[in-house]
Amino acid sequence: MMKLFVSDTSPYARKCRIVIREWALTDRVEEIDSHPFKDGPDLLGANPLGRVPALINETGQAFPESGTICAYLYEKAGSPWPWDWVDARIDSLASGLLDLTVARRVEMVRDPALYSDTWIGRREAGIARTLDQLEGEGAGAHPPLTLGGLGLAVALDYLSFRYAEAEWQKDRPGLTGLHAFWSGRESFTLTSPPTDA
Repeated sequence: MMKLFVSDTSPYARKCRIVIREWALTDRVEEIDSHPFKDGPDLLGANPLGRVPALINETGQAFPESGTICAYLYEKAGSPWPWDWVDARIDSLASGLLDLTVARRVEMVRDPALYSDTWIGRREAGIARTLDQLEGEGAGAHPPLTLGGLGLAVALDYLSFRYAEAEWQKDRPGLTGLHAFWSGRESFTLTSPPTDA
Protein backbone atom coordinates (compact mmCIF):
# COMPACT_ATOMS: atom_id res chain seq x y z
CA MET A 1 0.00 0.00 0.00
CA MET A 2 1.31 3.43 -0.92
CA LYS A 3 1.01 6.33 1.51
CA LEU A 4 0.21 9.91 0.52
CA PHE A 5 0.74 12.67 3.07
CA VAL A 6 -1.85 15.40 2.53
CA SER A 7 -3.49 18.46 4.02
CA ASP A 8 -7.13 19.17 3.19
CA THR A 9 -6.39 22.82 2.36
CA SER A 10 -3.38 22.17 0.12
CA PRO A 11 -4.26 22.55 -3.58
CA TYR A 12 -1.12 20.61 -4.50
CA ALA A 13 -2.22 17.66 -2.38
CA ARG A 14 -5.74 18.03 -3.74
CA LYS A 15 -4.54 17.44 -7.30
CA CYS A 16 -2.98 14.14 -6.21
CA ARG A 17 -6.08 13.19 -4.25
CA ILE A 18 -8.23 13.80 -7.31
CA VAL A 19 -6.13 11.63 -9.63
CA ILE A 20 -6.22 8.82 -7.07
CA ARG A 21 -10.01 8.88 -7.31
CA GLU A 22 -10.15 9.43 -11.06
CA TRP A 23 -7.71 6.63 -11.79
CA ALA A 24 -9.25 4.08 -9.38
CA LEU A 25 -6.23 3.97 -7.08
CA THR A 26 -8.06 4.42 -3.76
CA ASP A 27 -7.39 0.81 -2.79
CA ARG A 28 -3.66 1.26 -3.46
CA VAL A 29 -2.99 4.61 -1.75
CA GLU A 30 -3.67 5.50 1.88
CA GLU A 31 -4.11 9.22 2.51
CA ILE A 32 -2.55 10.47 5.73
CA ASP A 33 -3.53 13.90 7.03
CA SER A 34 -0.36 15.75 7.95
CA HIS A 35 -0.07 19.42 8.84
CA PRO A 36 3.13 20.66 7.19
CA PHE A 37 3.83 23.31 9.84
CA LYS A 38 4.01 20.71 12.60
CA ASP A 39 7.09 18.99 11.11
CA GLY A 40 5.90 15.51 11.95
CA PRO A 41 8.66 12.90 11.66
CA ASP A 42 6.70 10.75 9.19
CA LEU A 43 6.18 13.67 6.81
CA LEU A 44 9.80 14.81 7.14
CA GLY A 45 10.91 11.26 6.46
CA ALA A 46 8.88 11.25 3.26
CA ASN A 47 9.84 14.78 2.25
CA PRO A 48 12.74 16.65 3.89
CA LEU A 49 11.27 19.86 2.44
CA GLY A 50 8.50 19.48 5.02
CA ARG A 51 5.72 19.98 2.46
CA VAL A 52 2.66 18.11 1.33
CA PRO A 53 1.97 16.17 -0.74
CA ALA A 54 4.56 13.47 -0.30
CA LEU A 55 4.18 9.89 -1.50
CA ILE A 56 5.83 6.73 -0.21
CA ASN A 57 5.49 3.82 -2.63
CA GLU A 58 5.19 0.11 -1.85
CA THR A 59 8.96 -0.31 -1.56
CA GLY A 60 9.43 2.67 0.74
CA GLN A 61 10.76 5.05 -1.90
CA ALA A 62 9.62 8.63 -1.27
CA PHE A 63 8.48 11.16 -3.86
CA PRO A 64 7.99 14.89 -3.13
CA GLU A 65 5.98 17.48 -5.06
CA SER A 66 2.63 17.05 -6.81
CA GLY A 67 4.01 17.00 -10.36
CA THR A 68 6.34 14.09 -9.64
CA ILE A 69 3.69 12.25 -7.65
CA CYS A 70 1.08 12.61 -10.40
CA ALA A 71 3.60 11.39 -13.00
CA TYR A 72 4.38 8.36 -10.85
CA LEU A 73 0.71 7.56 -10.27
CA TYR A 74 0.02 8.10 -13.98
CA GLU A 75 2.42 5.29 -14.78
CA LYS A 76 1.00 3.09 -12.02
CA ALA A 77 -2.51 3.61 -13.40
CA GLY A 78 -1.45 2.63 -16.92
CA SER A 79 -1.38 6.12 -18.51
CA PRO A 80 -5.16 6.63 -18.24
CA TRP A 81 -5.37 10.10 -19.84
CA PRO A 82 -3.92 11.59 -23.02
CA TRP A 83 -0.70 13.56 -22.66
CA ASP A 84 1.36 15.77 -24.94
CA TRP A 85 3.61 18.81 -24.65
CA VAL A 86 0.66 21.18 -25.00
CA ASP A 87 -0.85 19.55 -21.93
CA ALA A 88 2.49 19.71 -20.10
CA ARG A 89 2.70 23.45 -20.81
CA ILE A 90 -0.82 24.09 -19.51
CA ASP A 91 -0.04 22.03 -16.42
CA SER A 92 3.13 24.06 -15.81
CA LEU A 93 1.27 27.36 -16.13
CA ALA A 94 -1.45 26.06 -13.80
CA SER A 95 1.19 25.07 -11.25
CA GLY A 96 2.77 28.51 -11.48
CA LEU A 97 -0.65 30.09 -11.05
CA LEU A 98 -1.06 28.08 -7.86
CA ASP A 99 2.39 29.17 -6.68
CA LEU A 100 1.49 32.84 -7.12
CA THR A 101 -1.87 32.42 -5.38
CA VAL A 102 -0.35 30.55 -2.44
CA ALA A 103 2.44 33.15 -2.14
CA ARG A 104 -0.15 35.93 -2.12
CA ARG A 105 -2.12 34.09 0.56
CA VAL A 106 0.99 33.71 2.72
CA GLU A 107 1.66 37.43 2.42
CA MET A 108 -1.93 38.33 3.29
CA VAL A 109 -2.00 36.33 6.54
CA ARG A 110 1.15 37.93 7.92
CA ASP A 111 1.02 40.67 10.53
CA PRO A 112 -0.38 43.70 8.64
CA ALA A 113 2.68 45.69 9.70
CA LEU A 114 4.79 43.28 7.63
CA TYR A 115 2.70 43.40 4.45
CA SER A 116 4.58 44.12 1.27
CA ASP A 117 2.31 45.94 -1.16
CA THR A 118 5.00 45.49 -3.81
CA TRP A 119 5.02 41.71 -3.54
CA ILE A 120 1.24 41.45 -3.23
CA GLY A 121 0.88 43.60 -6.33
CA ARG A 122 3.42 41.58 -8.31
CA ARG A 123 1.65 38.34 -7.50
CA GLU A 124 -1.77 39.73 -8.32
CA ALA A 125 -0.46 41.07 -11.64
CA GLY A 126 1.08 37.69 -12.44
CA ILE A 127 -2.17 35.91 -11.65
CA ALA A 128 -4.21 38.20 -13.90
CA ARG A 129 -1.64 38.02 -16.71
CA THR A 130 -1.54 34.21 -16.60
CA LEU A 131 -5.33 33.91 -16.54
CA ASP A 132 -5.63 36.24 -19.53
CA GLN A 133 -3.02 34.31 -21.49
CA LEU A 134 -4.63 30.94 -20.74
CA GLU A 135 -8.05 32.28 -21.74
CA GLY A 136 -6.67 33.88 -24.89
CA GLU A 137 -4.92 30.67 -25.93
CA GLY A 138 -8.10 28.67 -25.50
CA ALA A 139 -6.84 26.60 -22.57
CA GLY A 140 -10.42 26.30 -21.37
CA ALA A 141 -11.18 24.24 -24.47
CA HIS A 142 -8.27 21.88 -23.76
CA PRO A 143 -9.47 18.33 -23.06
CA PRO A 144 -10.47 18.51 -19.38
CA LEU A 145 -9.57 14.92 -18.53
CA THR A 146 -5.84 15.59 -18.68
CA LEU A 147 -3.31 16.59 -16.07
CA GLY A 148 -3.22 20.08 -17.55
CA GLY A 149 -6.99 20.40 -17.46
CA LEU A 150 -7.11 19.13 -13.89
CA GLY A 151 -4.23 21.33 -12.75
CA LEU A 152 -5.93 24.38 -14.19
CA ALA A 153 -9.27 23.51 -12.56
CA VAL A 154 -7.57 23.07 -9.17
CA ALA A 155 -5.78 26.41 -9.54
CA LEU A 156 -9.03 28.17 -10.49
CA ASP A 157 -10.85 26.64 -7.55
CA TYR A 158 -8.08 27.72 -5.20
CA LEU A 159 -8.42 31.26 -6.56
CA SER A 160 -12.11 31.14 -5.64
CA PHE A 161 -11.18 29.82 -2.19
CA ARG A 162 -8.35 32.22 -1.27
CA TYR A 163 -8.63 35.17 -3.67
CA ALA A 164 -12.30 35.48 -4.59
CA GLU A 165 -12.01 39.23 -5.08
CA ALA A 166 -9.95 38.57 -8.20
CA GLU A 167 -13.22 37.58 -9.91
CA TRP A 168 -11.26 35.30 -12.24
CA GLN A 169 -14.46 34.19 -14.04
CA LYS A 170 -15.16 37.69 -15.39
CA ASP A 171 -14.64 37.80 -19.18
CA ARG A 172 -13.08 34.32 -19.15
CA PRO A 173 -15.81 31.98 -20.39
CA GLY A 174 -13.40 29.27 -21.48
CA LEU A 175 -11.78 28.91 -18.07
CA THR A 176 -15.17 29.20 -16.41
CA GLY A 177 -16.44 26.30 -18.51
CA LEU A 178 -13.44 24.12 -17.66
CA HIS A 179 -13.94 24.83 -13.97
CA ALA A 180 -17.66 24.03 -14.25
CA PHE A 181 -16.85 20.67 -15.86
CA TRP A 182 -14.59 19.68 -12.98
CA SER A 183 -16.93 21.09 -10.34
CA GLY A 184 -19.48 18.52 -11.43
CA ARG A 185 -17.18 15.56 -10.88
CA GLU A 186 -17.34 13.55 -7.66
CA SER A 187 -13.55 13.49 -7.29
CA PHE A 188 -13.54 17.29 -7.24
CA THR A 189 -16.36 17.74 -4.75
CA LEU A 190 -15.03 15.04 -2.39
CA THR A 191 -11.67 16.83 -2.14
CA SER A 192 -12.98 20.39 -1.71
CA PRO A 193 -11.25 22.27 1.12
CA PRO A 194 -13.30 23.00 4.24
CA THR A 195 -15.12 26.30 3.99
CA ASP A 196 -14.00 27.45 7.45
CA ALA A 197 -10.26 26.94 6.82
